[in-house]
Amino acid sequence: MNFVPQLPRQVALILLLQFTNSLGVSALVPMMSFFIVEGLKAEPWQIGLYSGLVMPLTLAVNRWAGERLDNHFPVKRLLIVSVLAYITLSALLTQVTSLLILLVLIAPLMSLSNMGAGVVFTFGRLYAEQQGMDVARVNSWLRMMVSLAWMIGPAVSFSVVARFGFVSAFLSAFGIGIVYLTLWYIVIPSGFRSTRERRKTTGREPINWGLQIAGLTCLGFVITNSLFVSAMPLFFVHETGLPGATPGLSLSVKCLLEVFVIFGSVRLAERIGTRQVLMLAACLAAISMVLFAQVTALWQALAISVLEGVYYGLFAGVAISFVQSYAPDRPGRATAVYMNSLFLGGMIGSVSMGFIASATSFQTVLYTAAFSAVTALFVLIATLKVQPKAVDGSV
Repeated sequence: MNFVPQLPRQVALILLLQFTNSLGVSALVPMMSFFIVEGLKAEPWQIGLYSGLVMPLTLAVNRWAGERLDNHFPVKRLLIVSVLAYITLSALLTQVTSLLILLVLIAPLMSLSNMGAGVVFTFGRLYAEQQGMDVARVNSWLRMMVSLAWMIGPAVSFSVVARFGFVSAFLSAFGIGIVYLTLWYIVIPSGFRSTRERRKTTGREPINWGLQIAGLTCLGFVITNSLFVSAMPLFFVHETGLPGATPGLSLSVKCLLEVFVIFGSVRLAERIGTRQVLMLAACLAAISMVLFAQVTALWQALAISVLEGVYYGLFAGVAISFVQSYAPDRPGRATAVYMNSLFLGGMIGSVSMGFIASATSFQTVLYTAAFSAVTALFVLIATLKVQPKAVDGSV
């Protein structure tokens, strides 16, 4: 961790901005299903109404934000939309008493709030390019901030709910929003925007198949992770009979390893290549899912969690740079494709987990997660000849 003192002040501030954004989002997003059932006394199936509205809106908003950034729209003016949306929704949540209000007001605001991470990722890349810095390394640091925030946010948020109630948790989120707003004002220079010239095209712009394939690869990894995280608590406790603390301990081990591996993944990619790192991650992902399905003791679950943390750290550390490399002249669009693969993969995994487990078992969900990782590996191997574009736009 001795890289921290070497960071330029502006880069450190950008990392802090991403951490604060992710901390705020992670404090609310995982808690919403719990709030719908326990706070609003709605039926569990109604969670799908909320998720089914937030997800497509988030995908559309991310795409819209990416296009604006690629068209030289000022970063500061775009990010304030996300910041104000987060502050407003966290304040409104303290007054929400019905599912209808949640769907009409909170869902659209949540989608606007969700676009903040992608905007900051793009801002970090643009700043690194303009300063002649190592873009892949800056991306890995930004991704590390997301992981750190998600280690802290949900745990603190649920602890506050358990001790003080939902209103206190939402007020805490509002406080994070104020810090987020302050950092937005301090960190992002007024008028900062992309200075990259886009290539001129006549008529309809051709499909960037390399970018779509890179996004599909990320989707396979995220589905694997989402399937496992959704099924893990019930598989460990109910099907396998492990102690109730097993899911939390497993996740802690995974997240701890993930943070360190993210930092090292860039160095590994410099030696063997980004695609090769992702291929290694896919192999480890499939192996870890199959091994998890055979777990019978706590120590086994924790040992395999180390392997899980390594695979996900490798993926998280290089994935965004891998996607962006296929559209160097469109970093906003590429980042939107990456972020949308995270949201879409999370939705597919969490929704399909219930159907798979109901029809078969939670163990089958883990085998399905392994299959998704193998699919990502197959895509990486089958598209070896689809190479990233050079920064100047040439192939």
